[in-house]
Amino acid sequence: MFNSFKIGTAFGIPIKVHWTFVAMALFFMVSVQDGNPLGILAAILVLAGCVLLHEIGHSVMAKHFGIKIIDITLWPLGGMARMNDIPEDSKIEGVVAIAGPAVNFVLALLGWLAWVLVSIQGLWTLQEPIGQFIAANLMLGTFNLIPAFPMDGGRILRAWLGRNRPWVVATEMAVAVGRFCAGMMFAAALFLMMKGQGFCMLPLIPLFIWISGTRELWSVRLRHAQMQGQTGPFDAFRPSTPPSDSDPPRPDAADGPEITRDKHSGFSNADIEAMERFRGRLRRPPSD
Repeated sequence: MFNSFKIGTAFGIPIKVHWTFVAMALFFMVSVQDGNPLGILAAILVLAGCVLLHEIGHSVMAKHFGIKIIDITLWPLGGMARMNDIPEDSKIEGVVAIAGPAVNFVLALLGWLAWVLVSIQGLWTLQEPIGQFIAANLMLGTFNLIPAFPMDGGRILRAWLGRNRPWVVATEMAVAVGRFCAGMMFAAALFLMMKGQGFCMLPLIPLFIWISGTRELWSVRLRHAQMQGQTGPFDAFRPSTPPSDSDPPRPDAADGPEITRDKHSGFSNADIEAMERFRGRLRRPPSD
């Protein structure tokens, strides 16, 4: 992503932070009333760390399948691992998508074990921050499993749909479900803001889901159109290639109209009209 700066490397993957993430952290530190700025900063860093580990889970699993990871960027709406050359494979899509939430659930389990340990030791002051750590990871893992493509849950849905469907169809169906989820999330965000209980950036999340899903759908359609040699919007303006003597013969209609082809002009108007009127099956004539 643009306007990001590198803060380190993990598993050979550059880790970056977008400037808007820094601006958001500073905004919270100075705007939250009756709060300790250092405590707020610590909470933001812990949450960012959970998000970073979530994205590292995706990236490490993707690298296992030979997918190149460009970088991981933290920004106000979460984290983003940029990858390229992702194969259209249901198994790979599903495993890579589930790896992120799985990391959060493992962290929540480790946090629960730590909470039990400090409770046994009587370290009551540590229970609250550990409980917040558990809640943050459970929230991140569960939220990302919502089937709102291109979130993790939406990618898992596409992987499931793509088992016995063309990848374009599976993507279209996953994007349709994602748009429905995004609409519900947008309505819920507006409701919370009207009640004074929501964060002002909440409506941006469903908008991001809608736009990102649409862009990936366009990308998949374009890639498959190029692979299958489908015509594009400007193909009508390309000069046509006249037929040659080496062109294979066109199939004639069985018990249908006699079709003749002129090598210079193609089918005549009468031939085209005869084919349009004929409703039988077209097949090649039997060879002698």
